[in-house]
Amino acid sequence: MNNKCIYYVEGPCEQQLIAALKEAPERLIPGKIKVFNVVQNLIPKSQMLSIQAGTTVVLVFDTDVPQTSNLKKNLELLTRYCGKLKIIFLPQVLNLEDELVRCTDVRTTMELTKSGSVKNFKTDFCKMKIKDCRSMLERHKLDYARLWMTKAPEAFSFVENNSSQIKTL
Repeated sequence: MNNKCIYYVEGPCEQQLIAALKEAPERLIPGKIKVFNVVQNLIPKSQMLSIQAGTTVVLVFDTDVPQTSNLKKNLELLTRYCGKLKIIFLPQVLNLEDELVRCTDVRTTMELTKSGSVKNFKTDFCKMKIKDCRSMLERHKLDYARLWMTKAPEAFSFVENNSSQIKTL
């Protein structure tokens, strides 16, 4: 696999998760992380033209809102403007919090960070040092193999379930 990899993540919490999973020992292939919601927005053409041929583009997105027109358009544009891309999908079913609960030993994400509410969880999770985030996930028995493996809702049926291609288990 080419050593160039770009992660397009929905928000700062996903950025934190990906960064933590790239820590040694790596659970994900290293790469640059860009906070950009590919479900809500179109990737600017100027950004696409800067992606080198052979790059692995990883799209991390929530599936709780069945709006897929921009995601489909982004896939079409990436294919049109970028040479020989490998596109990996990390769909969060239904969102990051659900994904983390499914793959750890907690009943709610607030247990991970000992936060008082979901809003506080997001703030607390994003503020953690990357190494602390990684050790917290491991303390709660994060099952890497299960991460991003749940079948996405019907609206996202065009999304390939290929998350295992980016994991270094």
